Amino acid sequence: EFSNAIWLDNMENMNNWLERNLKTALAEQNSGSQTVLTVFVVYDLPGRDCHALASNGELLANDADFERYKTEYIDVIADKLATYKSQPVVLVIEPDSLANMVTNIESTPACAKSEKYYMDGHAYLIKKLGQFPHVAMYLDIGHAFWLGWDDNREKAGKVYSKVIKSGSPGKVRGFASNVANYTPWEDPELSRGPDTEWNSCPDEKRYIEAMYKDFKAAGIESVYFIDDSSRNGVKNDRFHPGEWCNQTGSGIGARPQANPIAGMDYLDAFYWVKPYGESDGTSDESAKRYDGYCGHRTAMKPAPEAGQWFQAFFEEGLKNANPPL
Repeated sequence: EFSNAIWLDNMENMNNWLERNLKTALAEQNSGSQTVLTVFVVYDLPGRDCHALASNGELLANDADFERYKTEYIDVIADKLATYKSQPVVLVIEPDSLANMVTNIESTPACAKSEKYYMDGHAYLIKKLGQFPHVAMYLDIGHAFWLGWDDNREKAGKVYSKVIKSGSPGKVRGFASNVANYTPWEDPELSRGPDTEWNSCPDEKRYIEAMYKDFKAAGIESVYFIDDSSRNGVKNDRFHPGEWCNQTGSGIGARPQANPIAGMDYLDAFYWVKPYGESDGTSDESAKRYDGYCGHRTAMKPAPEAGQWFQAFFEEGLKNANPPL
């Protein structure tokens, strides 16, 4: 009954799933009376997810792999989108990448090494994929407990404004928040104080309200948002709001819906960007891609590698769904 985004998280999956889903959506559209929207996540930058270990990608942060990213990944996506022009498409762009550029360049050598490819990669993909009037692109902005602090939001305005200008004349519709994360839409129990490390935006609603103002102040013209509600139905057991791996007590959140909040006309939709039931990362400490966050007390264990099916996690999400399924 409800769909989620299709993740093009490597070249093989892009080649297997992009045109197949576009073709299926077009057939459904032609057989009915309504347009059929397809949502994809573009997620294969060189040096991907530079501040984490569990979700590193297939391409390294070097010139050769950057050429592959452009010619074997982005160009192929552009060619397919050019073929299927009569149906709407949403692209969620490179989760975590630009948020890492805001907060982690100085502290994480891998992010410093990836900076050139993240920035140039966004400029390239915006020019290539932002040329199509039937495509709406949303750049990832992390979540409330990543960029919600005042200084992070101020810096984010500068970074995202620069990125969008670098991709001109390609168009960006807006921004995607809380992708694959657990931050509640609204948590009135939280306020700016010690429990939130003085974050003035301790839930997604306040975060998006603040980011709307900050992005407008930074000169960004098109400021609209989608919020991933696939996993934020309940306030879960996280010891710290920044914990992100297979969180116990989590539940499926609000159903996908366009224009879900009265008075927030810049919020385009709640949507299930992350397929619920996919692992965030392995809890096996001996694994190459083990990230310490996946071993924390509030992370469900034993957990498989990132992207693999995690049945126990899926069942808990169904049980805790809010509103109930």
